[in-house]
Amino acid sequence: MQPLKIITSVAPYVTFANALQATQLAHEDGFSGIELAEDHLYQLVRAKPNSLNLIREYSKDRRMINSIHKTLHLPSIDSPNPAARKKAVEYTLQTLDSMQAAGISRMVMHSFSDLPAFFELRQERANRIGYFLGSNVVKIYGILAPALKAYRMSQKEKFQQSFMRSLSEIAKYAADKKVNGLPIEIVFEEHFSDAIDYDSIFCGRGNLTNVIRGIDTAHHMIRTGNDTDLSDISEPIHFHAVDTNGIIDDHRTIGKGKVRFENTLSDIIRKKLADTAVIEDGTRKSALKSKDVLMSIMKHLLHH
Repeated sequence: MQPLKIITSVAPYVTFANALQATQLAHEDGFSGIELAEDHLYQLVRAKPNSLNLIREYSKDRRMINSIHKTLHLPSIDSPNPAARKKAVEYTLQTLDSMQAAGISRMVMHSFSDLPAFFELRQERANRIGYFLGSNVVKIYGILAPALKAYRMSQKEKFQQSFMRSLSEIAKYAADKKVNGLPIEIVFEEHFSDAIDYDSIFCGRGNLTNVIRGIDTAHHMIRTGNDTDLSDISEPIHFHAVDTNGIIDDHRTIGKGKVRFENTLSDIIRKKLADTAVIEDGTRKSALKSKDVLMSIMKHLLHH
């Protein structure tokens, strides 16, 4: 059995590096790839159109495995408002075009977005103050989650119908976008504020053949109060290894929160559910520490 390759989110670099620079820094920091932010990449492309080719060539040369996380800003792909939903989907399709050019093989998304336009990224690099505020707004989702989930549950049929329509359109478009000869994959990630039944999304089947399930250990802990249990999962997943205090999505250094990773990692490695683990720390120091801790856990598992 082989340990998972460790990928970092773009968060530790986004305020002082554009998407290309962040990709280079992730490699220099010893990561096997980077999960970029949709808006961060979009702003780089606007400023430097040839940057996508540079990302592709740099990553190919260094065998990096990159993904992109869809924006959390409105409009949402599950909006019952047809114009808003259409706008969100069109933006996503543009991103898929950029991903193909940059050689990025996976897009990670939630079923909804609800951050206001105030927090949108408007430059190649995030404004430090704006990014700090936005990051903390994301963290407190855990406190607001019960109310948001109740609201979404009250409108569940409308939200789910809109989301499934969007997911089908996005997955179909992504299937025609090839990276290394394979269709771009769409990752549907669980979120603690969502009312959708994840088991009802038939990932990998029908018109969702290139859709895979996303597992986030912090989201699962906040949503259920328990560690992630993958004992009944047999299909491929996209794995976010994230620690939390169990209440808010505070992206703690792995080992400093309530999440216990041993059983989850053991199932992933033993059943070959994923090749990579993405960490989502907010600072470079924390990301490097989390990488070391995660590697240590996997080393222990592989030798016992």
